[in-house]
Amino acid sequence: MTTVSVEGAHATLGDFKLRDISLNVASGEFFVILGPSGAGKTVLLDLIAGFVYPRQGRVLFDGADITFLPTERRHIGYMFQNYALFPNMSVHKNIKFGLRYTKLPDHDRRIEEIMELVGIAKLKDRTPTTLSGGEQQRVALARSLILEPNVLLLDEPLSALDARSRDSVREELRDVIDQFEITALFVTHDQTEARLLADRLGVMCGGRLIQTGSVHQIFDKPEDARVASFVGMENLFEGAVVAQNDGIITADIGNATIEAVANNERGERVLLGIRPENITVMLEQAVSSARNTFNGTVKQILYLGPINKVIIDCGFILAAYVTNISTETLGLDMGSEVSVAFKATGVNVISKRQQSRKTMSR
Repeated sequence: MTTVSVEGAHATLGDFKLRDISLNVASGEFFVILGPSGAGKTVLLDLIAGFVYPRQGRVLFDGADITFLPTERRHIGYMFQNYALFPNMSVHKNIKFGLRYTKLPDHDRRIEEIMELVGIAKLKDRTPTTLSGGEQQRVALARSLILEPNVLLLDEPLSALDARSRDSVREELRDVIDQFEITALFVTHDQTEARLLADRLGVMCGGRLIQTGSVHQIFDKPEDARVASFVGMENLFEGAVVAQNDGIITADIGNATIEAVANNERGERVLLGIRPENITVMLEQAVSSARNTFNGTVKQILYLGPINKVIIDCGFILAAYVTNISTETLGLDMGSEVSVAFKATGVNVISKRQQSRKTMSR
């Protein structure tokens, strides 16, 4: 297993620029690079692969500088978004193709073992054009693993699959990579994939790596407004701290005050974020441990399958997730008068002062 580090890297690909990228991925870690389209995720992957060289900064494997080492000498596997399979070759020949440039022994036996492991042994004589998307994905994975890479790079390998195939293949993909004990970097814009696959992850935006951390840190404790917005912290309010008492702040957001667990000083400007799933919707106020309770009116209900997004006007707009069953039980509809509640621990606080320093440093 191999550690991967990027130190202060700047790179240009066409009109796109990566800016001051620093990243450390531990040996054997499954690291997810998350971000919207055009954020620079694939360019970062290509930098690590050696397809793009930085104009400043370094790339290191196990502490050794490989910044300008040719791709073929980096001992990596790369799964492309479109799988890049040869349509006129059988599954077996597709997997075997890259081995002609290696000294790895027992090609056919190893290919059989890999195909068995990823569940495509019965497909070995088929061509890619006759396979489903999930089967093609497995072939591409087998072709990457047959090279015994130290690092596996995956560029949105599940994006072309339908939802049902994506769920099953995602689980298999992580299981297989864990068995091989490979350091993996996985690029995606899909937050569900990031949550389910990542040991740790980094969020990219505009060619920069904005924040890295655990799934909990990224989704529940974002340190940047752009990260908070991207990961679904839909309720974002700017305000000023008007009170601080034993680790609980009160922030004035204009039409209301919100309490949160934080240590910001009085007068400090902050950004408050509340995830929709952390908000409870009731028909009337009830006794609870939630420090934040407000009355409001339902303005809109968006039906999202088993979960509905309920938009509520409390003098400020809140979005809350409510199950279909709860929506029916409460009789929620446009114009319904409701009470909402959320705990101080469910409010994420980003210091505007800290945010300004981050922005200036970039």
